[in-house]
Amino acid sequence: MTMQETREMGMTHQDFFRGFPVVAGGRSWRQDDDTVTLDTERGPVSIHLGPQGERRIALLVLPVTHLTFTFRGHDQDAIDQFMAKFDFAFRRGGG
Repeated sequence: MTMQETREMGMTHQDFFRGFPVVAGGRSWRQDDDTVTLDTERGPVSIHLGPQGERRIALLVLPVTHLTFTFRGHDQDAIDQFMAKFDFAFRRGGG
């Protein structure tokens, strides 16, 4: 079974690849253009990075990238666990 999730992230492609090793956690992964495939215990997870864009708020310019996650062989619990780990790895502090 194949399932998909999407996220709009405030990051560039460079930001993604800088933080992705935390998500991979030492597991095997490969990059093919704008798609990364990570081998997990439940099966592969492919993450496609959409074009880099930007969001403007007055004079503030923020990067934005749309990500599409494709899960093969994962049940909803496994997807939720992966997405929680992904979100935690890319969480930014504020205050």
